[in-house]
Order: sequence, then C-alpha cells, then structure tokens
Amino acid sequence: MSIRKGIILPSRPRALALFAAALITCAVVAFASPALAATFDPLNIIPYDTWRASASMSTSDIQAFLDAQPGPLGSLVTTDYAGVKKPASQIIWEAAHAQDLNPKVILATLQKEQSLFTYYVGMPVIKKRSDGTTYTYHRTQSDIDALLVKAMGYGMTGARDASGNVINPYPGFGRQVWSAAFSLSNGSAISHWYPGQVNFATSLATGYYPLTVYAKNASTFALYTYTPYYPQKLVWDIYVRYFGDPQTPARMRPVYRFKSKTTGSLYYTMSEGTRYTMISKQSHDWSYDGTVFTVDASSTTNTAPLYRVLNTKTHGYFYTTSAAKRDVLLAIRPLTWHNSGTVGLVSKTGTVGARPVYQLENKRTHAFLLTTSLSTKATLTSGSHATNWYRGVFFSLGSSPAIPTPVGP
Repeated sequence: MSIRKGIILPSRPRALALFAAALITCAVVAFASPALAATFDPLNIIPYDTWRASASMSTSDIQAFLDAQPGPLGSLVTTDYAGVKKPASQIIWEAAHAQDLNPKVILATLQKEQSLFTYYVGMPVIKKRSDGTTYTYHRTQSDIDALLVKAMGYGMTGARDASGNVINPYPGFGRQVWSAAFSLSNGSAISHWYPGQVNFATSLATGYYPLTVYAKNASTFALYTYTPYYPQKLVWDIYVRYFGDPQTPARMRPVYRFKSKTTGSLYYTMSEGTRYTMISKQSHDWSYDGTVFTVDASSTTNTAPLYRVLNTKTHGYFYTTSAAKRDVLLAIRPLTWHNSGTVGLVSKTGTVGARPVYQLENKRTHAFLLTTSLSTKATLTSGSHATNWYRGVFFSLGSSPAIPTPVGP
C-alpha cells in the first residue's frame, strides 16, 4: 500500500462502474475571470468559508445567471419541496439560505449531475445505431424532464425496481435541490467531520476502489461523501469556469469590467446578475474584461459608495465617490446625465493601510480606466506614445486583518 498527497492507494484495487454524471462534458460560456489563476487541489476543492457563503448570489443574480444559459432552468417554474410552485432561481436561493450553503455550489452540482446549464430542447446529439452507423438526434422536452426529475442526482444510488431502474426517493427539481442542499451542508457527513477523517472513493482514472482520501476541510469531505469518486475535478472545473477561483476568500468581492466595442466606454460592476446579463449579450456591444480588482466586504473602511453616471450623448460612464458631484451633474443637465447606480463601497483616498486605485483617462475615447497595478499605469501613461493620461489616485481599497481560513464547523 502506498501513500501519495493524502491519498492511500490500495494494494488490491477493484474496478467499479463510474457514475454517468462524472462523464458529462461542459460546453459552457466562460463566466469566470481570466485574471483568476485557479490551482486544483483534490484535497481542498472548495474552502469552508466559500462553501458557507450563502449570500454570494441574490435571487435576481441566480435568475440572471440561469437566463444567460441555453438550458431550461431560466424559464423553469415548478414545485418546491413543499409543493409550492416557484421559479427555479427562487427554489435554489431558498435552499441555499435555509441550509447556509453557497448557491454556486448548488448550481455547480446541477451542471455536474445533469448538465442542466447546457442541455436544451432541440440540442443535436450524435447517436449510433446497432449497425454502427450514426445519426443526429435532437433532444426533446421529455428528455429534459427526465433530467429535471433527478436534477441533483441525489439518492440515485440505492434500490432498484423490478426492471432494474434506480428508484428516485426524491423526485422532482424542488425536492432534489432541497434534499441535496441539506445533505451537502447539514448532513452528518459534514457536521461530524474532523481533521484526519477519511473518505473512501473510487478512482475515476483507474476504477480502483477504495482510495482513502484525507480531505483538508469539511466542504471537500462533503463533496467526496456526496459523490465518492476521486478526484472531484469535474465540479471544480464547473465552479471555476462559471464563478471563478473558489480559493478566493469569500469576503473578497470582485469588481468586473466591460468595454464597449463601439465607444470604448468602460463599465464597472460588482453585481453578479449584471455580469451574467452583460456577458450573455457581449456579442452585441460589450466585451468582458474579467475581474480588475477585489473589494474586501468585511473592511470597516470601505464605506464610500462609488457612483456611476451615464452620459446619454457620448454613451460613456463617469465615476465619482462624491454624491454632491453626482447630484450637480444630474441637476444641471438631467437630459444628458442619468444616474446608473453604484459600483460598490470603497475607501476615500488617503485611508491608512488601504490599497490605492489609480484613474487613467483614454486620450481618444475619454474612458476612465481604474487599476491597482503600477505597471499598468506606467505602461499606459509613460512615453511619447502613451494612450492615457494619469488622473491620480481615485480611491482606495481597505482591508481587514488576515484571519485563518476555517476548515470546518
């Protein structure tokens, strides 16, 4: 018997059939930021604080995300675990909050188990006939319904009926989401976890069983308990592709940037829902630049709203931390300037220990570039071929003292 990176390999392995869910491919729209360098660790897939970030998405954020996918969940209205009809986004949000579970974990599981982001009615699928020839089959509503009834794959490994079909003890989208969320978040597998506790899993690469897995945190332990196959990279790939690096501390909220293809204007937002909506429409005018910096939501110094105002004539956005300056623009030229809400909360310039955010203005488009990077500032504003003017430190980003990342309850 050998030990490698927290995994004990058996001396006499035996092969088991692999879950079909583990073989589902992910042909997806990349929502994650290209700036996030995620590194996969099979023993620390999702940190415990990220796992418990139940407020990471609002109901409207979830709805915007689902609307941006080709799958059926954006328009799905069905019964919850109690039999009350609700949109799928509401069912997911309620389960996440009731079980203190990150809704992104629920969403990633829905894709991992049944590809419900990417499967849709009319989707072409190449199938093979008994004689070896192939043909194109188009998925029907019945096919989608069959996936929805076992949406989270929860409880689907138990008893079988007389025909050999697995009996689904929690049929229906609502019951699947609620029951699975409870299992992942509050079931005995996670609530009784302790450092050094083991999972027994099957290797997806070789079919060997059992692999003894020593998860580094309760959330990773819960993933192996829910689906006992090593290395759980599929759920990690899905999470990273749609939501970014799960290792980013939950308190650090990304600021996303979009660039207008026609005017060069730059649009900043911390809204997950806005990000999903704009990405789904980026082929029209907006291109997605990803995460430009993060804001520590736990910092007591980040109290100043960063206001966004739209110039309806140039279709450019003006940003300010001054409510008075914003109000002057809206009052003097109400037909030109429209209030476009706030980006988020930041610190006023000069806050002790805060990270400065520099403001650059494009000489041609007059778009305002916000960056924390000194090298970016130097590259764009230095020399005879500089494309931007440096406009100074615009605001700062406060941070809380570093705290150890929790590993379990």
